[in-house]
Amino acid sequence: MARQNKKAKHGKKRTRINKRKLIIVTVGLLIVAFGLFKIFQTVFSGISVAKENVGSLITAVFGVGEDTSKVNKEKQFDLEEEGITEKKKYVVYIDVGHGGTDVGYKTSNGVLEKDLDLQISKLVSSRLSSQGDLSVVVSRNTDTTLSNSERVEDANKQNADLFVSIHMTGNQDNKAEGVQTFYRVGADDASDELATLIQKSVSAYVNLKDRGVTPFTFDVLQGNNMPAILIQCGFLSNPKEEKKLTNPEFQKDLAEGIYQGILSFLDTQG
Repeated sequence: MARQNKKAKHGKKRTRINKRKLIIVTVGLLIVAFGLFKIFQTVFSGISVAKENVGSLITAVFGVGEDTSKVNKEKQFDLEEEGITEKKKYVVYIDVGHGGTDVGYKTSNGVLEKDLDLQISKLVSSRLSSQGDLSVVVSRNTDTTLSNSERVEDANKQNADLFVSIHMTGNQDNKAEGVQTFYRVGADDASDELATLIQKSVSAYVNLKDRGVTPFTFDVLQGNNMPAILIQCGFLSNPKEEKKLTNPEFQKDLAEGIYQGILSFLDTQG
């Protein structure tokens, strides 16, 4: 019996030792787990920061990835408020000389003024259309017959801010030369200023005699509700100028001069 009691005592002692080990192991595991938690927390925090930094870099370089929830909505552009079809600031009317049965001046080589008028006008219109604050209207873009009154009425109907009629000219004197710009006699609507600026600009862009600016009573300059001019870009009756006026590169320079003159005028209008 005494031996059994001794064994029992040894059994209880062994149980107490196992419990102590269990507590030590448990505490150790908790410490290890806490340490691992801290390590993972640091790693994920670093990843988050790196991700945020990369996102910021992408946004800065490419302009994408921005969190739209942080954008100040008061500064956003509202299409409904501003109007999708906002009116252009200026309407420029380009009147293409002659057309259809009205051929204008015809050279001995068979060159027709109406065709050159259309070619130059298309170049001018193309340059003007590149300006975001301009709306360009042309009297014709095909070989169509139009009266002078129809041209003026159309420009008024379009509420054009200025009217530019593009022509060539001819003379019995085949030595007559140069470019000249006309405006309505008695005009008090800045037509003379428009004529002056276009004449000055064209003369700077092309090698043609500067014949200056002249008031005149052309029918196409009567009844206009806006500053209106007519430019004669050269004499087709002069063989030298005919050669220039039919040269595509010269036509580009001529058109550029008209275009720049129009822009100079619009700049003065604010």
